[in-house]
Amino acid sequence: MAEQRFGNFTFNGGQQSFGDHNTLNQTNNYYGDQRDEIVARLAEIRRTAPDPAAVEPQIVVIERALQEPTAESVGTVRRALDELNQKLGTVQSAAEAVAAVGAIGAIVAANWPF
Repeated sequence: MAEQRFGNFTFNGGQQSFGDHNTLNQTNNYYGDQRDEIVARLAEIRRTAPDPAAVEPQIVVIERALQEPTAESVGTVRRALDELNQKLGTVQSAAEAVAAVGAIGAIVAANWPF
């Protein structure tokens, strides 16, 4: 942790503001365990899908929703998951990808919005 000393003042970590014309901006990106797991599952779908190009649009929809998960966006994610299931469900070799879609659906159902 950073420590700064100015005369009798000691400041530890963070940002300090003085005066009346300060602008502080901070962006924290923490997705938590659920989002991390969804991202890993999306990578698994990309890797195991028989036709990765066919599933990419739905993956992108889910990734965008993860950036700002809202109560309203859960419907969009569920539609994308349904489309993924339709595209993958008819292909025997896509078993891992189908399992990943199911896991994402369970996470979204239990935890959305994060």
